[in-house]
Amino acid sequence: MEGFTMNIKIRRQKTEDRKQTFCLCRLKPTATHCSLLIAHCFLLLLLAFCVMFFPSLGWTGGGAGVYEKSNEMVLIPEGKFLMGSKEDDGRVGVDLGVDEIPQREVYLKAFYIDKYEVTVGAYRKFAKGPGEEERKFAEWTVNSPSILLVGGLTGERARMKKMRVPIADDDFPMADVSYMEAEAYCKSMGKRLPTENEWEKAARGSDGRIWPWGNKFETGMANTIESKENRTVQGGSFTADMSPYGVYDMAGNLMEWTSSWYEAYPGSKLERPQFGKGYKVMKGGTWGAPSIPFSRVAHRHPVKPTENNHSHRYGFRCAKDAG
Repeated sequence: MEGFTMNIKIRRQKTEDRKQTFCLCRLKPTATHCSLLIAHCFLLLLLAFCVMFFPSLGWTGGGAGVYEKSNEMVLIPEGKFLMGSKEDDGRVGVDLGVDEIPQREVYLKAFYIDKYEVTVGAYRKFAKGPGEEERKFAEWTVNSPSILLVGGLTGERARMKKMRVPIADDDFPMADVSYMEAEAYCKSMGKRLPTENEWEKAARGSDGRIWPWGNKFETGMANTIESKENRTVQGGSFTADMSPYGVYDMAGNLMEWTSSWYEAYPGSKLERPQFGKGYKVMKGGTWGAPSIPFSRVAHRHPVKPTENNHSHRYGFRCAKDAG
């Protein structure tokens, strides 16, 4: 045998009933073989270390179920729906935003929209995309979901190439995402951000209801500040917060980015300095804000789509054309 010298010694041992013969082989490795053996042992130890250590940091990106759930989409059929609010839906300027009127009928082609908000598990896979440099992960405090650098040092917000995905349950929605990050994720999945019109139709159906489930709000129907969760929850946890099309968490959990610029509605005489190409419309309620006015599907929240404009109350979902 190459690299070895072999000594074989035959030993016989008596027992009460019979004699048993067996061989003992002694292998004497050469210096070259010893080096190879040490290298192999080192690799095995390294592999064992990775298996034990990386899952604790969440580097696995979650199971296939999380990824598939985050990509489950719902078909929103072609047709008209009522967009915006009527003045008798609430007290204008208090319960009702003056930028939501007049209510009007809008026609949309069929499209798909994510059934749930994009999850941490799905976003983690995007942030760790192939060919990217290895990233450091940030700490994630569940009850106060702010991002800190490892070691507890407050630091600069991670951007795209140096993204640090929060250590959080992969089933939870991805928060603290800027417009640019949300848009980049959707594009990577062959999708896009929904328009304001698409988002609102997916949330309320065609009958102009105020909330996804109807026209009356009760505490516990959506993850808003009244529910006292004080954090995000897994998609679909609030079963009442489901639209007529089966889309979840459009009244609570996280406010969501749309691709639409913040403009006055057709027929409105309202003038605001935010109107134009400087602010995007965010839609939906959030765990950190009251149900009125934020959780109403017609509510419009203008936010600058800059690189550093992100919040632990901001999330998103994606859409795509049906044709």
